[in-house]
Amino acid sequence: MKRSIYFLLFLMIPYFLTAEDPVVSIYDEFDDGLFGKSIHRGVIVSVKKEAFTRAETFKVKNDDEEGYLTAVVMSKDNAEKLQKGYFQLNNKTAGEHTVYIYSREGLHIEFSIEKANTKLIDIVSDYYRNDELWHDPLVEYYRENYVIRIHAAENVFDSWSDEITYNEAIVAATLIGDSDQWLWGIHDGSDILNKGY
Repeated sequence: MKRSIYFLLFLMIPYFLTAEDPVVSIYDEFDDGLFGKSIHRGVIVSVKKEAFTRAETFKVKNDDEEGYLTAVVMSKDNAEKLQKGYFQLNNKTAGEHTVYIYSREGLHIEFSIEKANTKLIDIVSDYYRNDELWHDPLVEYYRENYVIRIHAAENVFDSWSDEITYNEAIVAATLIGDSDQWLWGIHDGSDILNKGY
């Protein structure tokens, strides 16, 4: 009998280890002028799945109504799969953007992808200007791949508000973004398009 109980507990260890794991983590001391990049990486905020079930989705309301651009990267391979319909996401046109809609299991995010603009490339280049090993690869990484713009996200932090804060947009972008983010100060993504939510 004891052996059976021990065996059952052994089988349940993976459940206990993963049941409370966060779905996404971000560095929460960023400057939105740096597109969500954290300089110090001293504060990490993690969000569990149940937080999204209690949240509501709202469109980003900023001055230009274009959503929040982030430095969270989606690889060109994933971008190509997205654009070819591999992930089976609905989409719509908003201004110059094709906005993709991820809506599964109570999570709703609207996002677009684009090539990093000059300002973002300059931020990356400036940060690594004295690092001969990483400067060129990081700049090329941002030129080759895509960055994520959030048009609608869930109010996981300010649940009383119908406005999406920049850190909520970073959460949404990090959920979508690649699991390996190269830029120091951007947390690795959850890659839910490939890995699920």
